[in-house]
Amino acid sequence: MDFKPSRMAVVAKHIEAFIREFFDQNPLSQIGLVTIKDGLAQCLTDLGGSPDSHVKALMGKLECSGDSSLQNALDLVHGYLNQIPSYGHREVLILYSALSTCDPGDIMETIQECKKSKIRCSVIGLSAEIFICRHLCQETGGSYSVALDESHFKELLLEHAPPPPAIAEFAIANLIKMGFPQRAAEGVISICSCHKEAKVGGGYTCPRCKARVCELPTECRICGLTLVSSPHLARSYHHLFPIPPFDEVSLSLLNNPHQRSSRACFGCQESLLIPGNKPNLCVACPKCKQHFCLDCDIYIHESLHNCPGCESFRHSKIVSVTEE
Repeated sequence: MDFKPSRMAVVAKHIEAFIREFFDQNPLSQIGLVTIKDGLAQCLTDLGGSPDSHVKALMGKLECSGDSSLQNALDLVHGYLNQIPSYGHREVLILYSALSTCDPGDIMETIQECKKSKIRCSVIGLSAEIFICRHLCQETGGSYSVALDESHFKELLLEHAPPPPAIAEFAIANLIKMGFPQRAAEGVISICSCHKEAKVGGGYTCPRCKARVCELPTECRICGLTLVSSPHLARSYHHLFPIPPFDEVSLSLLNNPHQRSSRACFGCQESLLIPGNKPNLCVACPKCKQHFCLDCDIYIHESLHNCPGCESFRHSKIVSVTEE
């Protein structure tokens, strides 16, 4: 069964959702879009952190024609990603609809170049499995999947939104200079360094060179300083230190009369007992030992990325030290 109304329409719809989800989970990362058609690979958007600009460029180029050249695409992205500092992840996600690749040279050499540059390539196929795509993913440490239908394609695509685990031998720690710009005053006319035009109010001011930018995160076009806000750092932090899985609480523990505090979820304060005073399934944080219902467990690990019990315990310790 093929994709309806067309592969291009389905891919465009879900790429837009993927771009927004990617930046929601990786606000400090950057994306660049490359199209493959007529035997050529063309850069649709440069590496950047603005989801709106990527989506706008994508929707303006919904066309496909001619043969597909996987080698030309890899050569192009290799040139872009090879400039990324060693502490950054270099990843390529290829959405491939063709059943072959028409290349001008030896694609095996290109794959080895990507491997040497530590570029991780993953492929999601929309037709059938292809040997060269499987070989590319195996050599570079990526994943290869073939979508069965639209819902499966969406699932496979969104699996690439969270950052992959860092390989120990490639994980290099470096200090990075970052600036936290202030919101520009409303009603003030200034020239935006992003679009090279005068704008009234809004935007942000670079703390180093005082240039104006429209949105965060971004890189200052004047001095090259990485500009972010504190929420961006907070949303990236939980990938480095994820919350450990909660432990399932035995039903006998909830029936213990000495465990009164554990009969209510620490998160939503709902009772952990079902009608008839029978204990319901619940989990406990391995650090703070607070009990949570299954709904709060899912919310904590997938959205909140912080344990309320651990955070409240940390806050109480700070308060007690301050009072002393």
